[in-house]
This record gives sequence, C-alpha cells and structure tokens, in this order.
Amino acid sequence: MFVGRRMTRNLITVNRDTSVLKVKNLLKEHNIDQMPVVEGKKLVGIVTDRDIRENSASPASSLSVHELNYLLSEMKTEEIMTKEVYTVTPSTTIEEAARLINEKRVNSLPVVLGDELLGIITTCDLLNVLLDFMGVGISSSRCELILSSNIGEIAKVASIINNMGLTILSIMSTIDKNTHDTRTTLIRVNADSSEKLCSELEKAGYRVNNEYQVIK
Repeated sequence: MFVGRRMTRNLITVNRDTSVLKVKNLLKEHNIDQMPVVEGKKLVGIVTDRDIRENSASPASSLSVHELNYLLSEMKTEEIMTKEVYTVTPSTTIEEAARLINEKRVNSLPVVLGDELLGIITTCDLLNVLLDFMGVGISSSRCELILSSNIGEIAKVASIINNMGLTILSIMSTIDKNTHDTRTTLIRVNADSSEKLCSELEKAGYRVNNEYQVIK
C-alpha cells in the first residue's frame, strides 16, 4: 500500500505571515496538532502545537491571558515553524512512511510531489492502516502462534484453517530478530471464538500463545 491511498488530502494550511495566535486557534478548532505552512502550493515548513508552547511565555510568567494573546498575535508563523521538513511522496510505501516517522520522532509527514503539497500522513493514519490489515472491526477472532521459520509452515497452518471451513481475514507474521529460528504469527478468522481453531492447531503440534488468545 502507498501513502497516496491513505493520506489526508483536505488540509488546513497557513502561510509564513499568519499570526501564531491564529495558528493556535486553528489547531484547537480542528483538533489537530500540526499544520503545513505554504507559499501558494509550495510547502515551506510545518508548525505544531509544541512549537507554539515552546515559544510562548512560561506558565510562571506574570503575563495575563490578554497579554499573552497579544504577544502571539504579533508573532508570525515563520518565526517559529520548522523549515527543514521530512516529507514523502504519494508513491512512498506505508512501511517506509512508518519507518521514517519512528526514526525521526515526528507525528506526521507532508506528502509532496516536487515542491507541491498534496496531503499529509499522520501516525493516526498509519494506525488505521494497521487496524485494517489486522481485520480489526470485523466480526472475528484471532489466534497467535509461535511457528518454526521453516519454509511452508504458514501454508500448513492455512490448510488446517481451510479444512475447518474458516476463512483467514488477516495474517501477520514476524521472524525472531535474534535467533531467526521462530516466527510469531497472528491469524484472524471469521469465527465468533478462536477456542476451536487454537485447539485444532495445538493438536497438529503448533504452539499457541494463550496469553493473547482471544480479542473481542
């Protein structure tokens, strides 16, 4: 899946000369914590609620609310925005966007094509992708297995599930990074309970992680 399919397109943006007070009010009004700064369609920076907090007077200051608001109304977005912004393109994979957000410790990535801003992908967007891929929200149950990393193990498990008349709604698997000998595999199927499925897999010799056997 690519960023272009999951990015937010209808953006609230500001320009360099927008007052910080207006930015603060827009963030609150739209319940967001960051906003791209543009010059026409060109991305020139990003401003966050953290930028505003860090550039506001200390809570211990003797400034009144009126005085603080006046201070923010005189301050321009360009003075506090981040100019060097990490970005992705519509053809960037969701995995790469997630890696970049995690590595750079940011909450969002503007999506650009050349200099033109097309959208934004946020940590919330990425979490929604994960939930979709895991089949969460669909009437189902799940079973977590510790499998050998041998070729064909997942296919064997899938065969057992098919023979039970069940459909695999999602399957996610990761190999142990230390030993590479085993993989943790999470399978979600179209059943009200995973008890029978997990029991059949245990009978077939598979190790079920019972601690997280059922999620409803």
